[in-house]
Amino acid sequence: MDSDYDSPEIKEAFLVHKSGCLISYANSKGDDSQDYDIIAGMLTAIQSFVRDTFGAGQWSLKRLEFEDRNLLIELGEHIYLAVIYEGKADVKIQSKCERTVDIVQEKFWQQCREWTGDMDEWAGTKEIIGSLFVREDEEHVDDRKRCELCGSIVEDPELTACQICGYDLSMFT
Repeated sequence: MDSDYDSPEIKEAFLVHKSGCLISYANSKGDDSQDYDIIAGMLTAIQSFVRDTFGAGQWSLKRLEFEDRNLLIELGEHIYLAVIYEGKADVKIQSKCERTVDIVQEKFWQQCREWTGDMDEWAGTKEIIGSLFVREDEEHVDDRKRCELCGSIVEDPELTACQICGYDLSMFT
């Protein structure tokens, strides 16, 4: 059996502030024609329902399974990332989601803590969550220099910091 068939494929990603406001959305098709704010609010409402009903901690729902699609939620202190994917979850998808939340929280730490509602403050998050859609087999074919933190392609070799996440590129060996 082909290993690519078994690995999960992320179809959609929602980066949401704990207030329920959608920060950024991306999908595998590059289509942004729908209003995804409603879905982000619903995901937050489900989180609140689970917490209130079951007496769980601040955040508790991590996965939902549908017939052919699954939802994985990676929680941060002030944000969460919800991804819809096809296939069976594995350590790699969990790790990619954890890394993405960490990158956003590191780069946008002030916006995370001091929510103003100004979406211009979150410029660059779409590119960060967009890195979720790069399949591992595609990553190895591309020999261009990549940021070790977020995986984005570094186009200018003279840069000292990643344009997406701000990672110090002098750390490259």
